[in-house]
Amino acid sequence: MKNKLTIFLLVIFGVLPSLAKAQVSAADSDGDGLTDAQETNIYHTNPQNPDTDNDGFLDGDEIKYNYDPNKNSEDKLQKKIFIALADQSLSYRLGDYIVGSIKISSGLPATPTPTGSFEIESKKPLVDYIGADYNFKNTRWNMLFKKHSPLNYYIHGAFWHNNFGQPMSHGCINVSYKDIEPLYNWADVGTQVIIQ
Repeated sequence: MKNKLTIFLLVIFGVLPSLAKAQVSAADSDGDGLTDAQETNIYHTNPQNPDTDNDGFLDGDEIKYNYDPNKNSEDKLQKKIFIALADQSLSYRLGDYIVGSIKISSGLPATPTPTGSFEIESKKPLVDYIGADYNFKNTRWNMLFKKHSPLNYYIHGAFWHNNFGQPMSHGCINVSYKDIEPLYNWADVGTQVIIQ
């Protein structure tokens, strides 16, 4: 009786459909470590075959170690982050596979974001950003891509605004908290960052 009441309340408050939707998006039909959505939308592998290229390695393991799950090859794929200042966007890629695309906020005209090719030098779960006109303590998911005196440049989460798609920062790349965590977990120290 208690279980039926719980289900009834979940349906009334709209929780059960969202739980079902989350389970569907996390489905891994072939048990290879990639969700069906990742296989279909990102890597173009077969969600019904755990080893799309028949090389003896699971598709998910190949992605985890930066190999192409569609090619029986020893060539490693490179992780890269591309930032387009003109449209305030960031995409992160494994080889030619676009893993994610998000809106960002780069530097304002008086405090521009540097352009060029960089790499993630370090990752820090928490950083305090303190300046003459800002004080953002315990900012999460920070990736240093350029050391500079007096301020360093990071790709990091931003909790103090929701105006992504518009320049807002003192030179760093601001990303919403909902978008930064997957990027932070995906990127490695040494991942190339290209800002144009």
